[in-house]
Amino acid sequence: MKGYMKSSYKNTYPTVAELADFLGCPYIGNGDTVIRGISGLENAKKGDLVFLTKPKQLYFLEKTKASAVIIPAGLDYDDLPAIKSKNPHLSFIQAIDFFFQSYRPEPEIHPQALVSPSAKLGKGVSIGAFSIIGDDTEIGDNTVVFPLVSIYPGAKVGSQCLIHSHTSIRENIRIGSHVIIHNGCVIGADGFGYLQDKDKSHIKIPQTGTVIIEDNVEIGANTTIDRAALGKTVIREGTKIDNLVQVAHNVEIGANSILIAQAGIAGSSRAGKNVIISGQVGISDHVNIGDNVIIAAKSGITKDIPDDSMVAGIPHLDIMEWRKAWSSIPKLYELIKEVRRLKKRVAELEKSHS
Repeated sequence: MKGYMKSSYKNTYPTVAELADFLGCPYIGNGDTVIRGISGLENAKKGDLVFLTKPKQLYFLEKTKASAVIIPAGLDYDDLPAIKSKNPHLSFIQAIDFFFQSYRPEPEIHPQALVSPSAKLGKGVSIGAFSIIGDDTEIGDNTVVFPLVSIYPGAKVGSQCLIHSHTSIRENIRIGSHVIIHNGCVIGADGFGYLQDKDKSHIKIPQTGTVIIEDNVEIGANTTIDRAALGKTVIREGTKIDNLVQVAHNVEIGANSILIAQAGIAGSSRAGKNVIISGQVGISDHVNIGDNVIIAAKSGITKDIPDDSMVAGIPHLDIMEWRKAWSSIPKLYELIKEVRRLKKRVAELEKSHS
């Protein structure tokens, strides 16, 4: 993975000791060993840092060419310089962040961008070529708007955001700070609201509300979040949304939730905090989902779910009940044949005693 060095240490590349200091972890072995890159266990080369989370993974290090490793704090290992962490996976992620950052353009308004004179841009903002920034918009400090983005009039975007190409942010939408919106997202399109007339024609219900995206939200590519009919559609702080997710009008997603690819949430449903909605889940309208709920992939949610539940299936069941039900499916045909045989036998017995 190509990146851009962020090390602030005197060396171009950090030593094990310097990296351990950055991570706030102790180390053992040669602290002067230079780390030149990050790698997985199986593909590591000389100069790379790797990590493992369990003692049973130690055998991976027998043939590794890596120069150092992050290991669990309580693990004894001295073949390589080792950084000892209470959470090796998290420390490894922090080490990646130490080495690399994704491409970020310099602050500037590209001459081929179209920015309204009434737009208010903070310090250090970057606007890419062919992006359009509408009237009375506000964009906070150090936000990057990549090429080919449309931000409609009256929208407000916070500081330190990344808005990737081909994203559309519609009129009067509110987006917080440290938000990442990936390519092709549409934030604030009309919700799908129609009233069927007597002649079966469909009368559009005006969608006059807004969308509020709170701080530290990340939204995957080609995801759509519809504006409310009245009021607001809300994505709370810290929520992460995968690619190709549909969030309908007046939906509210609680803080620190996860929405995985191809999930669809119908209008006016609510999800609490720390909810995991797995891939291809469908949630009906006006459903309330409690805190800390986990919904398994491809489930169909048709009614409320209490806090701390784990559910699966169409319609959904408690995960343990769902597992019991599906464990019986392969035996179902044989059970039907047995019931038919028993019914026939009972009929024969009744006939013989009549």
